[in-house]
Amino acid sequence: MEENKIYDTSAVIELLASRKLKFIPGAITIFTAIEYPPVIPKVSTIIYPSKKDYILAIKWQAKLRKYGRPLPAVDLLIAAIAFNNGFTLVTLDKHFEVIRELEPRLNIVFKLL
Repeated sequence: MEENKIYDTSAVIELLASRKLKFIPGAITIFTAIEYPPVIPKVSTIIYPSKKDYILAIKWQAKLRKYGRPLPAVDLLIAAIAFNNGFTLVTLDKHFEVIRELEPRLNIVFKLL
């Protein structure tokens, strides 16, 4: 897997729509597969969340709600999967920065290539 990257839905849609890539060189989560099924044949690895990922996403959401900055559950889970598995999260959604404020060790890239 290329540099241990996991792509969120915004990234795979842009990569495939722009025809920059015909095959996603990393992993996606099952959530991205559900949100954008055309990516399924164009990726070699689909990752499912573990109980540990759900627990971390809940922990982050509780803190974010306390600060009045909740995020969509799917995005929290994608970030938790990336963090818990040592992936770099590739996304175009800047709201992932809010999660990195809680967890500075979360590695996020906001560009495609």
